[in-house]
Amino acid sequence: MSTQLRADIVRALTAAGEQAKGAGSDTLTFVDDVMRLVDGALRFLEQDHSIWEARRAVLERLESTARLIDRGTTGPYDGRLQRAIGTARAHAVEAINDLQAQIIRYGRVNAAGDRVGLGKVGAAIQ
Repeated sequence: MSTQLRADIVRALTAAGEQAKGAGSDTLTFVDDVMRLVDGALRFLEQDHSIWEARRAVLERLESTARLIDRGTTGPYDGRLQRAIGTARAHAVEAINDLQAQIIRYGRVNAAGDRVGLGKVGAAIQ
């Protein structure tokens, strides 16, 4: 059953990566929109240090990106800033991909996942 959970996680994190790239993203809610997708992917997983560290890295990258985007809306928007925003977005996507790898490697179904039929508590994500 945890195969369904894996598919849901991949789908949610793919959507988070698209948001981080800038697809349909409102700059005011950029971090919240992406983290809502990330946290939705984590809600049926047992807590694991590697996964939560990877989540923290995603949040840090998103916040850095948001600061650059905000600078672009309040000041001069030149080519260097545009490249910096593009690079920051790419780093955020890379962090999301790393989070997905950590989930696939260490993710285990939690009690909430068991209750909704996604697998037995402690079962590895397949």
